[in-house]
Amino acid sequence: MKTIGLSFLIVFVLLSCAPGTTPTTGTSSTPSSNQSVSPESEARVKTQKMKAALGLTADQESKVMLINTVNLKLIKSLRESNQADKLPATRENYLKELEGVLTPAQFAKYKQEFEGM
Repeated sequence: MKTIGLSFLIVFVLLSCAPGTTPTTGTSSTPSSNQSVSPESEARVKTQKMKAALGLTADQESKVMLINTVNLKLIKSLRESNQADKLPATRENYLKELEGVLTPAQFAKYKQEFEGM
């Protein structure tokens, strides 16, 4: 009986160490749901998408990048400190700041294309 148990243990250990059976979580080049992306890199991606979709000028792009970075850092901080009740007000402030930088046509297009971001 001991030999069967020992044999099972040896097979289990060998299979768990076999190539191709190791978990890949956290080793891919794209972040998974349990890995976090920095607010700065997320802001950079969002700003580039906005630049392409809205035709931002260089001045607008730098202002939008700053707004996006600050907003995403604030959102991350609120979520980490369990203050999600402040997120709607944060969203309203974000939209007001964007509205001050974008033209009316750009802002309307932003609301249409990026409202869920």
